[in-house]
Amino acid sequence: MNNISQCYAILGIQPKASPEATKKAYRNLAKIWHPDRYTDNPALKAKAEIEIKKINQAYATIKDYLANGSNNIIDVDVNSSQPSVNKQQRTPEFFYQQGVAYAESQNYQDALNSFAKAIKLNADFLEAYQYRGFILSKLGYEYQADAEFRKIHQIKVRNQKSKQAGSKSNSVSQQPYTTINQPSVSKLEDIYKQSFATNPNINKSQQNKDFLQCYYQILLDNSINHLAISYSNQIFASASNEPKIQLWDLKKGQLIAILAGHTAPITCLTISQTGQTLISGSQDQTIRFWDLRSKKIIRTFGGYGDGHLGSILAVEISPDNQTLFSYGADSCLKIWDINRAREINNITVTSEITCLAVSPDGQLFTSGGLDPEINIRQTKTGQIISSINNEVGVLSIAFSPDGNLLATGSYNHQIKLWDLTTGKLIYILEGHKDRISTVVFGKDGRSIISSSWDSNIKLWQLTTGKEIASIQAHNNKINSIAIACDYQTLVSSSSDKTIKLWQCNW
Repeated sequence: MNNISQCYAILGIQPKASPEATKKAYRNLAKIWHPDRYTDNPALKAKAEIEIKKINQAYATIKDYLANGSNNIIDVDVNSSQPSVNKQQRTPEFFYQQGVAYAESQNYQDALNSFAKAIKLNADFLEAYQYRGFILSKLGYEYQADAEFRKIHQIKVRNQKSKQAGSKSNSVSQQPYTTINQPSVSKLEDIYKQSFATNPNINKSQQNKDFLQCYYQILLDNSINHLAISYSNQIFASASNEPKIQLWDLKKGQLIAILAGHTAPITCLTISQTGQTLISGSQDQTIRFWDLRSKKIIRTFGGYGDGHLGSILAVEISPDNQTLFSYGADSCLKIWDINRAREINNITVTSEITCLAVSPDGQLFTSGGLDPEINIRQTKTGQIISSINNEVGVLSIAFSPDGNLLATGSYNHQIKLWDLTTGKLIYILEGHKDRISTVVFGKDGRSIISSSWDSNIKLWQLTTGKEIASIQAHNNKINSIAIACDYQTLVSSSSDKTIKLWQCNW
């Protein structure tokens, strides 16, 4: 049996299997042999750790073989937990695919080692830096992650300069995008002149710190990573790296209740537009629905053998409260029928997702994450109807109130504003000194509010694409902000272990 045939045999398929069948076989085996499924059985867990390495190695080898041909076949010993690689046949692409396979099964240390090998062979391997940076951030190694993202930025700047130099030598003038420092035309004003008429509430007085006034500060024992405000404007929910959720009075800042039910830390929160249901995702692989009146669980999606087979990383609900969207560490983007309590669509994605957003009319949804390409999808089918190249991974994403604009907040400290009717970039908003944690649109879509790990909250005017106000809101990175639906109150949470309640004055 030759080497590539052994790899196919590990996945239990024929060597002539299609790429789709190969991927399906890999995912099925990865789910079966994921070590997290055997935490109560040490012997099975040890076996699963060996098997998952074989499966990941085999799948990475096949992907590299299909992409580059037989010259990159590697030696795989099906009886070894440490498959060997022929020195003369190593390629950056192989190690990158190997790293992706490890990351998809949450073997992050092995993934980091593979990406390091890819980068050693190709010092400008942008995708490897991106994936490695994302994993480092996920594991809490923020300084190392920042170094990766700075390297990504340097590579992109160098590539852009090389491209521009090549364009000049060919006497071709190209403008890849419009920035707020060099607007070629006032495109936003031309397209949205009527809807973005001068707002009397936005004026020079907002350029000082009075645009936000803190009226209550909550001191905590842990950093709060996730926030959600009820549409009734009466309560908000918070979650840290614990299995419990706190409910607070939005006006008084007083603790109302603690919701217990998850068995592992909370990873995401959202609240229905009725204001009656809180939805939470957790590392325990479940999504739970909470009645905010009774403070009890009313529904659970997922668990062993059902739903996601990994931590829930993002959840969002449609405006009509009929459809739920979720993404998990199993690389699955799921669409759920809430009333029937069943999954209606499962989409396998190749790069990790960090955030979800649904359009105001509920017809579209989108996601942001490690992949710079942002796909706009139909709500019911998940079908992609358009795509945007953001050029860098996304941490926060938001639709404008009229659904015509999309804002993205990224690792490279930039906010980008997109015209969804044309798919074109309108503005790049620059001013933050660290990654963007949250972007939200202001009332009527005339402004954007952003928070960042630089501890600042900024207000941007969309008729000009300029920063009009900024405040250092915390003493450490801001993890999340949420704004009430009446746009009168904003809540922020930080790694300085505080939650602050703000009166909005714009």
